[in-house]
Amino acid sequence: MAGFAFATLGHAEDKIGEVTRIAMGSCADQEKSQIIWEAIVELKPELFLFLGDNVYADTEDMGEMKAAYRMLGEKPGYQKLLETCPVLAIWDDHDYGVNDGGAEYPAREGAEKEFHRFFETPTDADIRKWRGIYDVDYFETENGDRLQLIRLDTRYFRSELVELPERSRNGPYDRNRDENATVLGQEQWAWLEKVLSEPADLRVIATSIQFLPQDHHWELWENFPHERKRLLKLLEDSETGPVIFVSGDRHMGEIMKLSVDDPDSPGFPVYEMTTSGLTNAGGGMKGEPNRHRVSPTNFQSRNFGFMLIDWAKRSVQLELRDVDGKLVDHYVISLEAQK
Repeated sequence: MAGFAFATLGHAEDKIGEVTRIAMGSCADQEKSQIIWEAIVELKPELFLFLGDNVYADTEDMGEMKAAYRMLGEKPGYQKLLETCPVLAIWDDHDYGVNDGGAEYPAREGAEKEFHRFFETPTDADIRKWRGIYDVDYFETENGDRLQLIRLDTRYFRSELVELPERSRNGPYDRNRDENATVLGQEQWAWLEKVLSEPADLRVIATSIQFLPQDHHWELWENFPHERKRLLKLLEDSETGPVIFVSGDRHMGEIMKLSVDDPDSPGFPVYEMTTSGLTNAGGGMKGEPNRHRVSPTNFQSRNFGFMLIDWAKRSVQLELRDVDGKLVDHYVISLEAQK
């Protein structure tokens, strides 16, 4: 953590410092054993990024949600993590409060308060000024290399899902073609356009649901195909350069790449690593269709993600590791090739 100044453990208040080792994960059932924290701590991350379903609290009772967070906070492994590095987070459906839920969830304001309480969001932080839990952080090296970490909220404003007439083996949801339907909502879209116009040498975008996949019918951005295309077009118009999405939700792990030859390409490669889950794994089908996957298959056991940034070599290594910390998949990205 050399070079960092953190006002509170769990929130990067000073948006400056060098970070090259980022661990991440999602889907941590507080009622299950969480031995995976030992392997994560062993790698000495400088930052941990929670990608949603940080607890399972499908409820409108904020007392129950608070109790779920308390159980996570009391886990010995999680306490060791907090002693090792700061934690930043987004939420997904189960810590938002309802399975596959969006803007229709009536207790979202209460859930937002519990999120900020547990993750100790400073009362004067920008994220407290708006609805939803989206935010951005910056980390900068002594040489001026700048990492932008964008955390999206895919729940608070999201329109309702459209179900398939008959559930498919690849999921229950159809594509919502309504141009007025949304994932991020007007407020968050305006904010995102602004932050993407700011300079960065590497951008990491955290989204609880998968962004690149288009071939399954579980929750993903492709449920709202116009919203997925809108974000890719925004990346193109903003000339953002290197972009890596990180996601959770699916109870499996995989690494993906959107080729520059893809009709939706912003003109440079876009990458994604899905890592799920810390306790819950075995989601979907092994090897389910995914035209953008560069992994040999989708890893079905408990896992976490690790990102190694080498500014000197201008490269990023994405890693998927199992419950014991063993490397099960990796992919190296050249930042120079993105320009």
